[in-house]
Formats: sequence, C-alpha cells, structure tokens
Amino acid sequence: MSTDTLVPILIYLTGETRTNEVVLVDENVSSFEEFAEALYTSLRPKIPDYYLESGERSITKAFVTWQPSDIFPRETEIVEGNIQAVLRLLAARRGVDTVRVWLNEID
Repeated sequence: MSTDTLVPILIYLTGETRTNEVVLVDENVSSFEEFAEALYTSLRPKIPDYYLESGERSITKAFVTWQPSDIFPRETEIVEGNIQAVLRLLAARRGVDTVRVWLNEID
C-alpha cells in the first residue's frame, strides 16, 4: 500500500451509540468488500461489546455524508461501482466529509 494513495476518512458507526474513528484507506481498493474490511478492522476496537454479543460482525453498507455544497448531494451510498470515484473525491476534499457505516444483523 503506497502512502501516496492513502485517503484519511472519518467514519462513524450508526446506532444507539455514535462510535467515531479516523482511518487511512487506500484509494485503489479493488472492491467494496476490501474497503469494508479495512474500515471494520480500524473501527473494531471501538465497537461496544453489546454489538458483538451474538458474534463478530461486518460492514454491509457505507454512505458518504457530504458537507453542504452547491454541487454535491447530501449523501452518496458507496457501492461496488463507485468506490474508487468516491474515495478520490474524499481525498480531494481533504477530510471535510464523513463516512457512515452499518453492521450486518446477526440472528
């Protein structure tokens, strides 16, 4: 992983508690799964125990909440088809936006 392609991202876990972390993600990730794994690995130490009572979790959805702007929508879902474009925009905007993530449900 080249340090030239690392994007700082402020992520937060939505739910009953707001858990925040700043992580570095390679903007050249090849898939949403790889992106989600990198975020989860960084966020995992801060996830409250009650989220993990039924077992280990994973990130299933991620959204960028853009800071108010005339040209950006309020929110964009990060999916397989737009991951690299979204990461490049996040890098260009230098950390003013946040990424919100959801964990999978465990029965």
